[in-house]
Amino acid sequence: MKQLGLTSIAIALTIFGIGIGVGAARAETPIQAGEWESTEKTTMEGVQPMPATSKKTCLKGDDAKLERLLFPTPDEIKQHNCKYEEGAKKAGVLSATLVCPPSDVIAGVTAKAEISYSATSYEGLGQIEAKDKSGTVIKGSSALSGKRLGDCP
Repeated sequence: MKQLGLTSIAIALTIFGIGIGVGAARAETPIQAGEWESTEKTTMEGVQPMPATSKKTCLKGDDAKLERLLFPTPDEIKQHNCKYEEGAKKAGVLSATLVCPPSDVIAGVTAKAEISYSATSYEGLGQIEAKDKSGTVIKGSSALSGKRLGDCP
């Protein structure tokens, strides 16, 4: 199987990486403000296993929304000409799809996520498909989780 360049995959994963963008009419999912730890474990077909990544984020005031932990900023989404669609609405579940077209330097990405959440934690799965301009496709998945650690330092 042909492989997409690792840089393309890294950029694609950053866009999904938990990355789905925002749309003008999109509802946002409030969570408790404070310091959050987010963890992601991604596997891609035909690519060496990647170690799990973890990051801490401080959410204050109006930024205390699940989308701020999982998705790139609206400016990043716009910069990559991505399209965001919310999935079916269910209590305690955030479902969304992000489609970003390929460019000369990065692969296009279709990413779907379904995240179960509460005010202090979340977990779920993402499905990723990266496709470069030549048509090479790599599929993968991400296990996503996070928890509120306490107040921001």
